[in-house]
Amino acid sequence: MAIIERHREEVAIQGAELPEILLPTNCPGCGIALEQEELRSHNYVCLNCAHHFRLGADVWIQLIADSGSWQERWTDVRSHDLLNWTVPKPYQETVERLLEDGLNEAVRTGTCTVANQPIWFATFDFGFVGGTLSIVAGERLARGMEQAASSRTPYVLVSASGGARMQEGVLALMQLAKVNAAVGRLHSSGAPFFSVLTDPTFGGTAASLALLGDINIAEPGAAIGFTGPRVIKQATYADLPPGFQSAEFQLAHGQVDMVVPRTELRPLLAHLLEMYP
Repeated sequence: MAIIERHREEVAIQGAELPEILLPTNCPGCGIALEQEELRSHNYVCLNCAHHFRLGADVWIQLIADSGSWQERWTDVRSHDLLNWTVPKPYQETVERLLEDGLNEAVRTGTCTVANQPIWFATFDFGFVGGTLSIVAGERLARGMEQAASSRTPYVLVSASGGARMQEGVLALMQLAKVNAAVGRLHSSGAPFFSVLTDPTFGGTAASLALLGDINIAEPGAAIGFTGPRVIKQATYADLPPGFQSAEFQLAHGQVDMVVPRTELRPLLAHLLEMYP
């Protein structure tokens, strides 16, 4: 992309610094055998077919933030089983197991810099209960957006979510309204909000905050929608166009503003931050 050419060297990602992630032996996009280190150096994008592998929050933080600039906030705010949810398994056990595995929550929030420009940054982690929006995730998002609004600091969000967390019932659904109100305050302050939609971004997350950015950016091939195609077809009795939930389809129909390869994302953000002082 010509508009970000001069930012490439300034904000280049050193793939060797990204954490290792568990990957299949072959690319699910083209079937080619994967060279793990080569894939890692290319920000976990297949060099043959450009399939974008899903990333956890740790990788997104290192991919977006300048080295050493990340300052995480509100890690002490943790989920609890308020509804005594036990089907198909106890919710509290699920949360405790994920915490033991080193996952913090479905959303992590903090401050960092991109090309030395300060931002508030939040990223979903699909590995934590499908990246579902919980009471804690909503609280972290809302607090970060309110801080960004009060300081007029740009806010960047990376989404990968299945929607609201069913184990927290209506309390999770209420987070959609709370976070959307915080987005409104962010817009009113004049602080820019850049939303990055990755695979998958679904449910209430897609229907609300993920598509409320000043600029909505999607990764190539990302699945974006409210619910799965089978459920939609059962509800509407309509034949659905092929690929109707892909990032490219959303771009063609005005739902997102651009589709940007992961290797171009940091230079693009640097350019956008420069445009929105």
